[in-house]
Amino acid sequence: MTGRFSEKLDRLAETAALAAARDARIMAKALDEGRTRPTIAIGSGGSAIAADYFARCRETLFSARTFVETPMQFVLGASSLAEYDIWLFSASSDNADVIAAVETAIKRRARSIHLITRNPEGLAALKATAAGGLVHAVPVADLKDGYLATHSLVATTSALLIASDLVSGAPVGAELVGKYLTGVAEGLSRSARENTRDRFRSLESGHTLLILADPQVRPVATLIDTSLWESGICPVQTTDFRNFAHGRHAWIHQRTPSSMVLALTGEDSRGVWRSLKDNLPDALRSVEVDLGRCGRLANALGLIDALVLVEAMGAAVGTDPGRPPIGANAKDIYENPALLSLSADLPPPIEHKRAAVLRQDDPLSQHLLLVEARKNWLNGLAEAVFGGIVLDYDGTIVRTADRFSPPGDDLIIEIERLLSHGMKVAIATGRGSSAGKDLRKVVKPGFHADVTIAYYNGGYIRTLDIDTKIERPSADASIEEAIAWLSANKRLFVTWSVFEPGVQITIQQDDLANPETFAVDVSTCPPIADGRVRLTRSAHSFDLIPSTTTKLAAVRAITEELDEGFSVLCVGDSGSRSGNDYAILATPHGISVGDVCGLANGCWSFFGDHLLGPDALLELLRALKPFGSKGMKIDVASLTFGRNWT
Repeated sequence: MTGRFSEKLDRLAETAALAAARDARIMAKALDEGRTRPTIAIGSGGSAIAADYFARCRETLFSARTFVETPMQFVLGASSLAEYDIWLFSASSDNADVIAAVETAIKRRARSIHLITRNPEGLAALKATAAGGLVHAVPVADLKDGYLATHSLVATTSALLIASDLVSGAPVGAELVGKYLTGVAEGLSRSARENTRDRFRSLESGHTLLILADPQVRPVATLIDTSLWESGICPVQTTDFRNFAHGRHAWIHQRTPSSMVLALTGEDSRGVWRSLKDNLPDALRSVEVDLGRCGRLANALGLIDALVLVEAMGAAVGTDPGRPPIGANAKDIYENPALLSLSADLPPPIEHKRAAVLRQDDPLSQHLLLVEARKNWLNGLAEAVFGGIVLDYDGTIVRTADRFSPPGDDLIIEIERLLSHGMKVAIATGRGSSAGKDLRKVVKPGFHADVTIAYYNGGYIRTLDIDTKIERPSADASIEEAIAWLSANKRLFVTWSVFEPGVQITIQQDDLANPETFAVDVSTCPPIADGRVRLTRSAHSFDLIPSTTTKLAAVRAITEELDEGFSVLCVGDSGSRSGNDYAILATPHGISVGDVCGLANGCWSFFGDHLLGPDALLELLRALKPFGSKGMKIDVASLTFGRNWT
């Protein structure tokens, strides 16, 4: 056998032996630790084959699903990765795409990061290691891996095969290694390769190869599909037997002479293939490869057979798969850093907003340029001079989980600093008197009369020195009507509380039978249905308030006391459309330390989900610097520029 690709195949048995002899315990431990966790496997080109094989290993070991994605799919994903294990596959670990994927995994704070590569010194590997990830280096017999990276692929699948055996519950051990290496040698033997060439001698470069495969041998199908595309041997379509039956058979009906079927079957799918084959044109050429039980060993050896198939098809059309014509711009196309640049344009604040935009899917935001929108928002904050600040309480000044404890000393010090400089401070809370009670414990008495409290989401405004337990608000008629309706619909609750007449009804989510449907459940309540009362939501509760009530009342209250030219800064954590902070955050000077909305002109966060609640608020307050005799400006640069999200 001659040619670059054939030369690479000639030494594959050496790589398989090296990888099989590698200490597999660390990789096995990583596989075992992630057995119950959601997992994403990432690879492109030949590395996508390794990702598919990894997925098959997890499926056979733990009956666990694995999401297989390309680097671009991963970079543009919107889901949280906090509970995910991320496994990346790259021969050299220095391609811009895999670097972008590693940086995305770090930015989105994946639970764990693993990278399998032959080059542990590649930039992606170094970044993964620096972030606490684990790099699994696999040995290859030929460091000059070749165009299709055959040695890296076989080293990776061999290492995964042996590591998987260790966590299978009943390891086969040396017998598996022996059977695997024997199978590799037989698959790469001269006789096996010559026999395979005979099966594809009629293939021409203008013919279409249809790979019909048992889904359990997806790694094998992916290898052939990828290799034919990357070497330009012939057009190829890949699908499973029954998906082919849903219309794709029209192709071979119209082009039987120029079509060939490669059927990759197993014990479970032989009958499906036979029944399909009986209805295909008699003149259609077909080649069958059966992979038996389609387990880890069968797939690993199937990949060797697939490489030999690619060699044979290349010989048939006169193309060396290891050195195909690729064009003058091939290197520039492969090394293009566009995805790396895209990843850099998606820091946590933009990813946070982007996820909300996708969730909301608002028509007005379909063409929202997030990078430009954030830049404009930051510029507006940097240019403003603030004379007042409105702060939400639960989830902002105190963590939702700690909402029955007083605010932290460090935050109170910052709030008192602002008061000392002449800033107007208002607290806008969904709570009643308990918020004032907690604040009076920690804020110096001399400041009490200077702090405005907008209780009940702005429905009752008093200064901190007034105890609203004593000086109570008058009852609102629409709220009384809503209380009566709730009393008649106690089925909505698992724990019923008697609601006192006032200006707001607060319902803890834990008290509801189904919090997720509560908004729909109460939509028929008369004062809600006719618009007199509206429903808002925070992280822990629902509030029913008069429609005229809004936290903007706190903004208006302190704006009246400001000199001309001063603005009011608003900070809260419930910035979604249904959140009880939306009114104050969906403004040019609104900042969220939690949820953001999905609208073009809605609120943003400085830190995405990397810094939330009181921790984010503390950084914001510390960034407020005196400007003039009473004003404050935000040192935006200290909150954004130079921050390393990875």
